[in-house]
Amino acid sequence: MNYQKIYDNLMSSRMDLKKSRHSSRKNGEYFEGHHIIPKSKGGTGCSTRGLNNDNIVYLTAREHFLAHWLLWRIYRDRSSALAFHKMMSNNRNQNRINSSKGYEEARIAFSETNKGNQYGKGQKKIISEEQKKKISELMKGKRTGIENSFFGKKHSEENRKIMSEKAKLRNPPIPAKPKTVFKNGVFIGLFEKSEEIANYIKTSHGNVRHVLGGSQKTANGYTIKYVNF
Repeated sequence: MNYQKIYDNLMSSRMDLKKSRHSSRKNGEYFEGHHIIPKSKGGTGCSTRGLNNDNIVYLTAREHFLAHWLLWRIYRDRSSALAFHKMMSNNRNQNRINSSKGYEEARIAFSETNKGNQYGKGQKKIISEEQKKKISELMKGKRTGIENSFFGKKHSEENRKIMSEKAKLRNPPIPAKPKTVFKNGVFIGLFEKSEEIANYIKTSHGNVRHVLGGSQKTANGYTIKYVNF
């Protein structure tokens, strides 16, 4: 099957609809910007501002999924696999995956093309000779190891405290939002931390986060909500 021809026809037909879809998008209709030539292959443009860029076309969520499925079939490399796999993510505006075959192929593509790198489960990251040379060039002229004047030395306890306080000022802690816990409509209590809730209702911290995030309704029979002031 000529996947390139199918892809080109899809892009051409949707390019004819670009202006009308741009107007519809401004009026609230849902479309996604797509790079006809992928950025990994040298394509240019910003998908959110593509009206005047010939490399950007507006697609429905399903069309976008199909476009990246075709690109994976055409190139079969890591960048096309990652983009294809990303198309499996959904939100309330999206309905991309309409077949188990597409889902399965995206998962296999992601797994196969990521073997041997940091994304591969249980696999060791492999650094190519070219990457090693680049790292070596970047490190030239930098004083490292025994050439570094601070080599073998440690900061004093006082200096560590000063650096710690400065770091806290740069990144002040975000106060935890209070949360309410109910069971069968009965108020159980007000909690500050998710860990406290997990310990109280005897479930995992992950389950508590899932309920707060809306991906599941209850954790161990308990309803958990943020307090809105």
